[in-house]
Amino acid sequence: MNNLFRAGTRRLRPGFAVPALLLTLTFNLLSMVTRAQSVSPVLLPVLAAAAPFNHAAAPASAGTEVEPFRRLTAEEQAASLRMRIENHSLLLLSDAQILALMDAMKPEAFVAYARSDMILDSDYEYSMFRQERVFGRWSDRPDHMLIRYQDNPRKVYAKWLPDGTHAGQEILYDETTDPNSIYGHAGGLLRLVSGRIAVDGSLAHSQSRHSVRDLGLQFIARTVDHDARSFGEEGLSARPTHIELMNVRGTRMLAWTWMAPSGPPAHYAQRVRLLFDLQHLWPSGEIAWDERGRLLEMIRFEGVVPRHWNAATFDPHNPEYGFH
Repeated sequence: MNNLFRAGTRRLRPGFAVPALLLTLTFNLLSMVTRAQSVSPVLLPVLAAAAPFNHAAAPASAGTEVEPFRRLTAEEQAASLRMRIENHSLLLLSDAQILALMDAMKPEAFVAYARSDMILDSDYEYSMFRQERVFGRWSDRPDHMLIRYQDNPRKVYAKWLPDGTHAGQEILYDETTDPNSIYGHAGGLLRLVSGRIAVDGSLAHSQSRHSVRDLGLQFIARTVDHDARSFGEEGLSARPTHIELMNVRGTRMLAWTWMAPSGPPAHYAQRVRLLFDLQHLWPSGEIAWDERGRLLEMIRFEGVVPRHWNAATFDPHNPEYGFH
């Protein structure tokens, strides 16, 4: 995970009764471990080295398609960007040509792309690396999670993988059966104890600021949409403040960064960056900072695959899962 954002710019069985106290102690133990982690000394300078490049500096003459693209409506520009990614023609453009196209995009087009073109499937599976600042502390190691997700109705299965923090932990959420709680177990020896906790209670947030309901790519689209409305209410443009190309582990990435006047509740964070690998519609990563310039989270998405889930996918009796 540390290497993911080494960027150089050009640009969680029903019927198994568990005493509430035991379950509470289990998750409190996990919370104490999380709080004890120290601040990583590596990631801050890595990200600081990725100096922003203002999108306005891109030459308008970098490609013959820029002017026709500029004349499209915001929705048409979003659809055009999707098409260029799907047919891999965007990948073939030079940095200057990509930046010229981004410069020609209307502010509303970035929001339209996030809302309608960035995530086309309700059901999918993916893996995620995630590091967050929780209780004021930045974790030393990222969580590595396998996520099975359905957006409508919201259903989530997540398993923490062996090479990350909280390995062996599993959770299930199904808003059609119990919208107010998560069923799950911790890792290690504590995996033998499964039970329910409140979906938005303190235990559920002992390892992450996020709700289990946020474990989908749609959350990013909704965040962009929310912040665009906030920018509009403040008389500001929804266009990313900076657009740049970055070299991330040998892969050219397109980065959109929004700088907001403030953080929550008006905006998700004071600074938010989305990274795109030019080959997939969805973002490859997301980074957020607070008003003090401290990292809030770094997230990387991998292996996003559309699925058609069946009844067993979000059933704790599924023999593939480790619920007891």
